[in-house]
Amino acid sequence: MRLRSDSVQVVIVGAGPAGLAVSSRLARIGSPHLVLERGRVGWSWRTQRWDSFRLNTPRWANRVLGKSLAGGRDTFATAGALVAALERSAKRLPVAEGVEVFSARRTGPSWRLDTTRGPISAETVVVASGFQNVPRRPVYADALPKQIRQLHAADYRNPAGLDDGVLVVGGAQSGLQIAQDLVDAGKRVYLATSRVGRLPRRFAGRDAFEWLRETGQLDVAREDADPSMIAATPPQVSGARGGRTLSYQALASRGVTLLGRARGSNAGRLELAGDLGKNIRFADDVSSFFRATWEKRARLRAGSREVDAADERAPQLYDAPGPASLDLVAEGISTVVWATGFGPSTGWLPADALDRRRRPRLPGLHVIGAPWLTHRASGSLYGMLSDADRLVSSLARTPIRLAA
Repeated sequence: MRLRSDSVQVVIVGAGPAGLAVSSRLARIGSPHLVLERGRVGWSWRTQRWDSFRLNTPRWANRVLGKSLAGGRDTFATAGALVAALERSAKRLPVAEGVEVFSARRTGPSWRLDTTRGPISAETVVVASGFQNVPRRPVYADALPKQIRQLHAADYRNPAGLDDGVLVVGGAQSGLQIAQDLVDAGKRVYLATSRVGRLPRRFAGRDAFEWLRETGQLDVAREDADPSMIAATPPQVSGARGGRTLSYQALASRGVTLLGRARGSNAGRLELAGDLGKNIRFADDVSSFFRATWEKRARLRAGSREVDAADERAPQLYDAPGPASLDLVAEGISTVVWATGFGPSTGWLPADALDRRRRPRLPGLHVIGAPWLTHRASGSLYGMLSDADRLVSSLARTPIRLAA
């Protein structure tokens, strides 16, 4: 759409699921607003996902998209299907694509946003530009041998584009899913693990998210959560091939070489922490915690529970420290895929705009889509809708004047 004014009541920065959730709520109550998107709708979902990627949440749990998302109730959508759903939603909303926000600052009672289309004044700004879409890689990546190709998970697309001998660094969802994708294609794979829990995909005939919802684990308020829970990396799980449990031991049984946590590089060798067994045990312990919680809730009889073979504990591996280092060239490593996480796309905000919990510190500023913003599911397609409802309700109670 065209920008018809340099002044608007509410500006939402980002046309991903979180931004469109707020926009749809504002449109429902007839509140004038504008959504600015630097690329196209769902830009990160278009540009930072691999070919076999599937959402980790079944369709019924993707509440932001509702009926716009195609597929059966218990299916796991592709990134393309999600983008198509976002596009359908955006057609009914005031979204301006190709408008990047360079900076934002308070000017008297309003905000001034400097964009590629010129300055825009707004009484209220909603930060929906994403909190997990700026690729991060360790500083020691530059010290790896030059002949080794390096990709971030955001740039990985499929096994066909890679030579044999791939090292995946990172034991969270992306790392395990990419390692699985590579080994499914017959690649020789190494995986540098990390301390990340595991979520069993199914238990007693039901999907993990059915159990998480029923036991209230999705709705745990930030104030009631243990700090370690908030700081934890989201658990390993996959929606690929109809949804499956991913585990270190299952990958090892497929021929993946497991390593401890990558901690540096020296003279062509990847330096590794001696924590392989500890990482395997931690993932097992978290999975056991989930299953014990669900079993209590379901009051299942002993022996009636369903345990995926990939979710079986592997105590025989708990004492394995793994090698202290890996000679990348000698081991025939052609490519390193950094599955080392993402940071927030909030560099356009003033340095003091958000606190450590990503809550706004300045008047007229709101946040949507940040992990643990108000509760456990705040950063997911399941939970950000309730945060959008709260945000719009607060705006509806606050008199909003057209910015001068």
